[in-house]
Amino acid sequence: MTVELRPITAENFRTVIKLEVRPEQSDFVAPNVRSIAETHIYPDAEPRAVYSGDEVVGFVLFHPIDKDKPAEGHSIARLMIAHQFQGRGLGRAALEAAVAWIQRERGVDRVRLSVVPSNESARKLYRSAGFVETGELDHGELVMIRSV
Repeated sequence: MTVELRPITAENFRTVIKLEVRPEQSDFVAPNVRSIAETHIYPDAEPRAVYSGDEVVGFVLFHPIDKDKPAEGHSIARLMIAHQFQGRGLGRAALEAAVAWIQRERGVDRVRLSVVPSNESARKLYRSAGFVETGELDHGELVMIRSV
């Protein structure tokens, strides 16, 4: 399964903000409209729509770990696949596309993300993709790092 990360535009904005996870997953990731709004407060944040073919299936938000220390790496601040597209391998494909984007666009060799501790399916996905838990907590979420 391949996916592509594309900028948020006037053409896909409404579709992206309508994407939702399953109700039982709603405590694990902020709504996309909030994430996009945060990019105005944090101008270094970069939102992308996740496409499978011509269909918007998810959302990812990137952010530098420390904008003054780019060698620290880059982070995947948010990653979601809409409920109707889950279970098709798109989450794994989106995660790998996000890591590749960071490597290509930011030229760093460390990728960071955080996950709600009770989100076992995401933790399992991230571990299987080479992320390791650091023992650090960020706003109550477990921090994971992958060297690429």
